[in-house]
Amino acid sequence: MPIDVLLPQWGMGMNDGMVVKWLKKEGDAVKKGDPLVEIESSKVNAAVESPSDGTLGRILVHEGVVVLVGVKIALLLAAGESASVLPPPVQKATAGASHAAAAGSGPSPSQGAGAPVASAGSAKQVTPIARRIAKEMGVDVERVAGTGPGGRVTEDDVRKAASGAPAAAASAPARPVPPSNIPLKETIPMTGMRATIARRMTESAQAPMVTLNSHADVTATTELMAKLVADWRQHRLRPQYQDLVLAAVARALKDHPRANAHLAGNEIRVFSQINLGVAVAVPDGLIVPVIKNAGSKTLLQIAQTVRELAQKSKSNQLTMDDMTGATFTVTNLGAYDVESFNPLLNPPEIGILGVGRVEERVAVVGGQVQVRSIGHLSLTFDHRAWDGAPAGAFLKGIAGYLKDPAWMAAG
Repeated sequence: MPIDVLLPQWGMGMNDGMVVKWLKKEGDAVKKGDPLVEIESSKVNAAVESPSDGTLGRILVHEGVVVLVGVKIALLLAAGESASVLPPPVQKATAGASHAAAAGSGPSPSQGAGAPVASAGSAKQVTPIARRIAKEMGVDVERVAGTGPGGRVTEDDVRKAASGAPAAAASAPARPVPPSNIPLKETIPMTGMRATIARRMTESAQAPMVTLNSHADVTATTELMAKLVADWRQHRLRPQYQDLVLAAVARALKDHPRANAHLAGNEIRVFSQINLGVAVAVPDGLIVPVIKNAGSKTLLQIAQTVRELAQKSKSNQLTMDDMTGATFTVTNLGAYDVESFNPLLNPPEIGILGVGRVEERVAVVGGQVQVRSIGHLSLTFDHRAWDGAPAGAFLKGIAGYLKDPAWMAAG
């Protein structure tokens, strides 16, 4: 019996992925763990590996097609099996088809309830929860105008149709179109990474976010950085301000565990392990590799992990494991001379720290006028899961650890 190759769910925010390139062709012998196909999802490329030894019997989803988590994308033949056991071939799906539903394939029971799926024999894209509610409410989804990405029918569309309310798309103003006499330099399709970023930012904007801006006296931190230049030379590593901020955030998360959490439905899930996401700018977008178990790492280990992830991002070698599992995110715009900003949440996380520039300021310390190094910090949090007072205490804790970083030098 052929072995199913399914699109796995590499992270809790992953609903689908696009087949970028098949690395094996039909008839190729494969070993368990061999990369079969390159998938783009959640802002990164990763390969689906062969679940078993055998032969790649049939490719069900072709390059350029977006498929849902849990959908069957290929069939493997076990040792001794012939192609006669394969089901009849299906018509090749074309690039641009929004979410393939290959014949004989479908979402697995573990598929996210909100993930979109095409019904058999229909071009209408409907989320599973929308289809279930439509059935319960007696609504014909084929007659419902979809307002989701790609025109997909969502739960809200079904409920509005049931109540007789017009779909949001019908009343939405048309997007402005530039006059035809203005020459275009280029048109950039919202696909791939850009489309994923757009979707994630839309999800983020739906949360009731609050941003707290503060600053920290980081004079001692900058002095420690200068000292570490010589100490870290043997590791071929030069300390950066972001390294020390990440270490301070990890330590503050230990003191304020409610910040190290996800909001999932009606639950606030507080994690015992601290995994720090670090926003990294790449051509055409932004990715967030993750420092796993940052709360148990030394400052040097955090810095080494950041460099490893940065190198992998430059060479496009980040895996899904590198990109998933963050419990809190840090984004740094200090290098661009940005003082403070409102960082957007990375759902389902409930907090994100924005790091601004460090500047020299004149201050009175102990009755003495001194020049101090001041770092700017911006904390955005989800007000559904967290309140201003504890969020402010967390931000103050980070500033305190940056003001007195002796603990970093100790380990």
